[in-house]
Amino acid sequence: MLEAALPMYLRPETAPALDALWRIIREGIIARGAALSEDLPETLAAPESLWDHWLSPDLVLSQSCSLPFRGRLRGKVEYVTTLDYGLPGCPPGHYNSVIVTRIGARPEGVLAYTSRNSQSGWATAREVMEGGRATARGQISTGAHFASVEAVAEGRADWACIDAQTWAMLRRAEPVTEALEEQFRTAPTPGLPLICAPGQNASEIAAAVEEAVQLADAATRETLGLQGAVRLEPEVYLDMPIPQAPAA
Repeated sequence: MLEAALPMYLRPETAPALDALWRIIREGIIARGAALSEDLPETLAAPESLWDHWLSPDLVLSQSCSLPFRGRLRGKVEYVTTLDYGLPGCPPGHYNSVIVTRIGARPEGVLAYTSRNSQSGWATAREVMEGGRATARGQISTGAHFASVEAVAEGRADWACIDAQTWAMLRRAEPVTEALEEQFRTAPTPGLPLICAPGQNASEIAAAVEEAVQLADAATRETLGLQGAVRLEPEVYLDMPIPQAPAA
């Protein structure tokens, strides 16, 4: 059985819409002969280990952060396409990050970052600090953007760098965000890539995804914030620098 998941923006309120999108993608993959119906799961998985999932030889579709894609996953997965969320100030297929603090505070002090493998949570936070727009006298790893938001709101950290699409979802669903404010948004960067295992028909899978986004009903698109899908050149990801890992 092939594996499929769209884990990066998976939340309780988005899970039904993601499954609805997958059903259309699945039909498109089958129609294009890229896989047989008995090989494709009926619903998306919620992987406990993203690395095991992304590196599975049975992976037909997943979504990765761009930092793992150009790092540990380089040469071990194939690029499919990139979903577009129509974020303000971002070209199609791109996203950016939001620097958040408690209301009235500044982005200085303790940084809450998701993990060393997070483009927004760590790589972009480093760029912001290197550009002199924020400072960190310490840092804590939280494991997730929502956990970083909670850490800042509760005073365990002073600022965080949050994926703009995640921030939009959290603002709609999580009251804790009312304790925070945006300081600024970063420059756009290529969005989270969809990937598959080597040997899968990445081009036909991409076509099925792109068609599915257009065929999805308005409620599904609105819940997921989807505007379309854009095939970028893999090199726009692979040529990005890999940041130094956080201090122990």
